[in-house]
Amino acid sequence: MSKDLRREKEQEEPHVLGMVNHVSHLLFKLAVIAVFGFALFYGIRAAYDFGYSVFTTGPAEEAPGREVEVTVLTGMSTRSVGSLLTNAGVIRNATVFYVQAMIYGYDIKPGTYRFNTSQSMDSILIKLAQGPDS
Repeated sequence: MSKDLRREKEQEEPHVLGMVNHVSHLLFKLAVIAVFGFALFYGIRAAYDFGYSVFTTGPAEEAPGREVEVTVLTGMSTRSVGSLLTNAGVIRNATVFYVQAMIYGYDIKPGTYRFNTSQSMDSILIKLAQGPDS
C-alpha cells in the first residue's frame, strides 16, 4: 500500500470513530429520555388513578352486604383504623380511607361499631366521627 493511501486511511479512522461515538451518545440520550418519559407517564397515571379512587370509592361489597362489628381502641391512629376496617372487610383500601379522613378532617372516636360492608366510605367516616351508639 502506498504512503498516500495509508495516510488517507489513518485520517478517516478518527473521523469514523468520532461519528460512531457521537451516534452512540445520541442513542444513549434518546434511551434515557424514553425511560424518563415512560416513568413520568406511568407515575402521572398512577397518581390520577389514586386521586380518582379517593373521591369515587364505592362500598366493599354490593348490597345487601353483611354486618361486621369492629372495635376502635383508644389511641389508634387513623391508619390503624383503616387497616382494621380493611381486614374486617368493611372497606377496600386503608390508604384511601386515611386520605379521605385527613382531607375531610374526621376525628375518629374509640368504641365498638357495627358496619355493613355495603356502606359508603363517607357514611363509615361520619359514623366513626360521631362515636359509637350508646
